Amino acid sequence: MLDTDALPLRERTLGEVAFAFGARDGWLRAVRAAGGEWRGCLSLDIGRDGRYAAGRLAWRSFEDASTWELPRIVPGGGLEADWSFEGWEETADAVVARYRHGTLALAVRYRAVGRNAAVDAAFENLGPAAVYVNGVAFITSQPIGAAGVSFDFPGNVPYRVFDAAALADREPVETGLVNPVIRLNDGGARTNLIFMDEEEKWGTGAYRDGAALRLVNLAAVEAELAPGATLACGTLYVQTVGAGDPFAPIRELYAARGWTPPADGHRDGVLYACHPHGTMDADFPLRRGMAAFAEELPALRDMGVDHVWVLPIFEHLDRGVYHPTDQRIIDPRYGTDDDVARFGRKLHELGMTLLFDYVPHGPEPDDPLGKARREWASVRRNGELQIEWNCLSFDMANPDYLAYTKALVREHAERFGVDGARIDCAMGGLTNWRPYGANRPSNSNLKGGIAISRAIREGFIASGRKPLSMPENFNPVPAYAPVTDVFYDMALFRALYEMEEARLAPADFARELTRWLEAEHLSSVPGQVKLRFLGNHDTVTWVWNKARATAWYGEERAKALWVLLGCIDGMPMLYQGDEDAGICRKEGPELRGFFQELFGMRRRYFDNAMETDYVYTGTPVAAFWRGEGARRRFVAVNLSDGPAAFALPEAMADGALVYGAAELHGKQASLGAYGSAVWAFGEAASEGTAAAAEEPDFDPSPSALTRFNQPIKREG
Repeated sequence: MLDTDALPLRERTLGEVAFAFGARDGWLRAVRAAGGEWRGCLSLDIGRDGRYAAGRLAWRSFEDASTWELPRIVPGGGLEADWSFEGWEETADAVVARYRHGTLALAVRYRAVGRNAAVDAAFENLGPAAVYVNGVAFITSQPIGAAGVSFDFPGNVPYRVFDAAALADREPVETGLVNPVIRLNDGGARTNLIFMDEEEKWGTGAYRDGAALRLVNLAAVEAELAPGATLACGTLYVQTVGAGDPFAPIRELYAARGWTPPADGHRDGVLYACHPHGTMDADFPLRRGMAAFAEELPALRDMGVDHVWVLPIFEHLDRGVYHPTDQRIIDPRYGTDDDVARFGRKLHELGMTLLFDYVPHGPEPDDPLGKARREWASVRRNGELQIEWNCLSFDMANPDYLAYTKALVREHAERFGVDGARIDCAMGGLTNWRPYGANRPSNSNLKGGIAISRAIREGFIASGRKPLSMPENFNPVPAYAPVTDVFYDMALFRALYEMEEARLAPADFARELTRWLEAEHLSSVPGQVKLRFLGNHDTVTWVWNKARATAWYGEERAKALWVLLGCIDGMPMLYQGDEDAGICRKEGPELRGFFQELFGMRRRYFDNAMETDYVYTGTPVAAFWRGEGARRRFVAVNLSDGPAAFALPEAMADGALVYGAAELHGKQASLGAYGSAVWAFGEAASEGTAAAAEEPDFDPSPSALTRFNQPIKREG
């Protein structure tokens, strides 16, 4: 099945891409483009009426899955009855292979999109009765071979590079987040498999099946396919890389598809997540309104904070801040509307921005909005209401609900001076079997998540605000980029968590973290700004490590990681209490001075216009360059509890040490335990960056800068 040399093939060149198909079964067997080649086999399958048509996967219903759950990849018992190949249709720019399986027809279309082979498919119901659809799978297979096959999921978890031959037979490795890219290395032949469905979430997994590697993207499609109706879902891009940069074609494809971040919003700074009543891990112990909370803003500004994300302060009874009854209403326990407006004005006077935390998943069924707007609520196949977190699951793809949300946000921007939003559960909602208009039931998840993110951002723009929109879509899906100012980078948090759980040796930790960060950076939408954090209100309370960073990593190791996150591309975030454990009623350090120094240096020497180039030191030191041309920074962070030496890059002669401490020994440098150092090149250390010059209102205290310009201690 997988040895293309032993099969009769049909070949066709479209644009820059050469395709080879099985002459008898029609399935794609090889792609050649850009000096590279992929060989294997592509097939598709669809979950229909309780089983997968060809039996390649085992049926698992999506009906009781939560919004954050992805379709599981479960190998079937074996190929039962393959699709019957019925022939070809060819045009100047496409090849279509047609199949039949019982009352279902399948048309698989192949095109060239630049140097990409693009594959999409449409299923048609030829029978007299409706077909219940639960899942569409794109499956590639290839022989593992003597040279071996490795693969990874850049910017996702699991963080590792996997050897296909070492996998347990028919036990899938599945990604923790929706996954666009699988990188393959087949004995040196490199290929990117990129899957994208802009309407539903999907699961990605890989497993060894004897001598073959199976790679599956399973879209969470749910629909009733009426007689004569068709269903199309997703596109798979096959990128043969050859000897070139394996990441460049990913970025080129994203740009060609229009998946680019907005340029009219906030793209830099430091973010602080907080609530007037204190922290979630302390069970919100403070009974303080927004007026009193405003008194803390100067201290936050002095610490280097630019953006303040306030967790929900909407009316919520006693059931929790993420269960608002009506987001139009400020809960009186946090003060009056005037108090919130004064809070917003105080932020703006300090040169800071205000983010509200919107909760669009829906109110509880007996809340006034839930009763008044039952038509916005999603329903199950049996007509019962879809309930999650004791709340109605509002259909975020419903245009009436989108218009309501946009108007709500605009009103808040105008009344309170809100500049942006963190959007809770922005990955969409539960399936709606009473969809709006031509939507299919599962359009309420990813399509709905993108739509609600767009509506909220447009609400700020309509009010004349420069927005900072941050959907809690922690899946690295490029289709979200046009509606996202800052990507909620839960992927990095989870990668760090997994590496710490694996108890890697310090040098291995530094190597794997460097490789993962480099892969995430190079496989992301160009220009994407990522939120960088070691914890948020969820992770300190009930998910993953359920602990503060200083408790999980230890104080000095956490500080080293904060330095790293403060210097790579993106927007650093602190959760209230990271700067002082007493705020969250815990034993732990007071770190305001540390963060003031770090963020002051960051503002002075870094901005998100700088490119990042990672360096592999072979030691416990994680290192990278930031900048462009002569204006560059070199950053080194020791991730071990003892001193660590590393080889200096060649071009270090003109650098000024502007943060931390290092000892030089000829062509080597050494850092103390969990120590760090930042060198600036191309300008006097006192000049800083253009970003610092644009924001003169920030004036870190002299004491915060005392060690920035200390001379390097030189030996040898």
